[in-house]
Amino acid sequence: MRGIFSTIGIFAVLVLCVVSAAMNYLFLSSLGKTPLEGQVLGAASAAADVLKALLPFFIAWSWQARRPMAAASGSLAFTFFAGFSLLSAIGFAADNRGALVQKRDDLSSAYQRVHDMREYAERQRQVLPAHRAGDIVVQEIERHRQHRRWASTKGCTDATETLSRDFCAEYFMLRAERAAAQEADRLADEINTLDGKIDQLRRDGAGQDSDPQVSLLSRMTGQEKDFVHLTLIITVALLVEIGASLGLFLASGHVRGRKDSPSPQVEMPLGSVEDFALEALVASSGALSAEAVAAAYDAWCLDRGYRPLPPAAFNTAFQDLARQAGIECRNGSFQRIGVAVPAFKQAA
Repeated sequence: MRGIFSTIGIFAVLVLCVVSAAMNYLFLSSLGKTPLEGQVLGAASAAADVLKALLPFFIAWSWQARRPMAAASGSLAFTFFAGFSLLSAIGFAADNRGALVQKRDDLSSAYQRVHDMREYAERQRQVLPAHRAGDIVVQEIERHRQHRRWASTKGCTDATETLSRDFCAEYFMLRAERAAAQEADRLADEINTLDGKIDQLRRDGAGQDSDPQVSLLSRMTGQEKDFVHLTLIITVALLVEIGASLGLFLASGHVRGRKDSPSPQVEMPLGSVEDFALEALVASSGALSAEAVAAAYDAWCLDRGYRPLPPAAFNTAFQDLARQAGIECRNGSFQRIGVAVPAFKQAA
């Protein structure tokens, strides 16, 4: 289970590392005077971001290797890279959020402008004089043109009699009514077009708060919108950069390593009592106690790399060997033998 969680954590951290490198690359590349300079700045920032994610490992390894100067230098480099990456991430987040807010503000401004145009067109239509439908007015005008007074007045250009003047006055009133009807139709088409634009702008988000998150948090905390806006930008940058800086180091190293099987121990050979007697004992006018002989045997085994016999087994074996060799044992001491090697003498 620990291995599964570590794997998931490492995958999530790698995503954050890619996001952090992309944010730094995009922000730094936008500062270049030419496309080539932008690519150079972006590549440098992305490489620094990768090194930032690896530096915690280098610092830890230097500390384990008792290299305090290397660990201190790595810590300074990590602090610099992390700070630089944080500033780049803040710049990217500020540009991105600023562009989004500006787009919404532009939509709201366009919505207000179109809304004002619609209200103006509606007011123009409301002040038009009363009129009938345009087709009806056109038919009335055509009917007047078919009247005999239309010809007698030369198309209402020479009306001298009272009836003729009344006829022409009615004709010009019909023309004014037709103009009002045509203007009303034009304004209706314009209003319909503006209504379509208003609906589209509303679907795009116009007429709404340009940054609802900032507005809500500002009302909840009582802080100014500019302060909340800046806090959110820094928070997003910290979220990405902390995860990209320390996440890989924290997520790795939790899988328990496989225990190495203990190396088989080489079985040390038992020290031979006969070899001990031949190499370490010599004829002497004195005597050796059983304890001294056992101590000399232990020192001889240690010097030769042998595993000594248990004390009881050694005593039995040495007593048998002493009887066979004619060495007399009196009062727990072996007569007329001594230790040949000085180191064995000291042990005895």
